[in-house]
Amino acid sequence: MKLTTPNIQEGKMKSVNFLLITAVLLIPQMAIADDTPTNAMAASNPTATPQTVSLYDQGLSASQANDFQKALPLFEQALRNDPNNPDILNMLAHTQRKIGLLDESLVNYKKALELRPNFPEAHEYLGEAYIEAALRELEVLKSDGGNAKEQLEDLTNFIKDAAQKA
Repeated sequence: MKLTTPNIQEGKMKSVNFLLITAVLLIPQMAIADDTPTNAMAASNPTATPQTVSLYDQGLSASQANDFQKALPLFEQALRNDPNNPDILNMLAHTQRKIGLLDESLVNYKKALELRPNFPEAHEYLGEAYIEAALRELEVLKSDGGNAKEQLEDLTNFIKDAAQKA
């Protein structure tokens, strides 16, 4: 049987309807599997106390609102309560980086990754921190009054080459 144009259009509509129905059925299921950082933190560290989870939640809310000064003591207290929690270490490091405590953040990202080597967010943030560190060093070289012209050029070229490889 040869399909005519109306039948092809009808077939396309059935496919679209099937996709819409599938999406409607799956979206509520996807919402149940909540992967917010809080739930991920609680799932990965079920021994975290309610107080620690609350501190983490408050820190996360402050961080999401870009209020890193408020987030910092919350994550620090959560870490005192649970010193081997990679989620807390990661968010503490993220907060430290955002307020300019770059060296401290590098230490805490590395600790988080020692505790959980397969931690994509920590790897991402650590990479961002290394880029910020490289940019910081560029600024140091620029402010050297021309005495570091060769080093400035070398570092600039290295960063450009690395960016092209990415």
